[in-house]
Amino acid sequence: MKYRQILKATCLLFAAWAAPWTAAHADMVVFDSMSLFQGQQAFTETFSVTTPGTLSVSLTDVPWLDSVANLSFFLSSPTGTLGRPLTGNGSELIRIAPGTYTANWFGNAEGVYNMGVVGVSVTFYPNWTPVPLPASLIVMLSGLGLLFAWPRMATEVQPRGSHTR
Repeated sequence: MKYRQILKATCLLFAAWAAPWTAAHADMVVFDSMSLFQGQQAFTETFSVTTPGTLSVSLTDVPWLDSVANLSFFLSSPTGTLGRPLTGNGSELIRIAPGTYTANWFGNAEGVYNMGVVGVSVTFYPNWTPVPLPASLIVMLSGLGLLFAWPRMATEVQPRGSHTR
């Protein structure tokens, strides 16, 4: 009996040790899509952010139908262009302040079909803005305590109408 109680306490302490003790941080996918190029084409996507942070931009020429030549991406705001333009496949990190921004990408599908596909992904990472979490450790520990106490309570309490002789 003592061994079971020690095992339960050890499991409970391990669960408390494994719980995260730092604040969580959230990222936001601003845009993640495929663009179908027919000949020479340009695309834009406008978005707003309320806190300073970093944009992660990824541009990928998908090998389907024809390739897209002269593939370029740049980020603009009402005050001008931000960061350095991204040309061809690749990714770029751009630090931004709160405001409204426009993602611009363009290229030229060249080949037999005169059509190509490009994947564009823009993700915003706030500057370590903590996300409020509920007191999850307390909820987890109380649930584990109830889970460990349940078999003991079930054996001690007998249902009505049952008599032992």
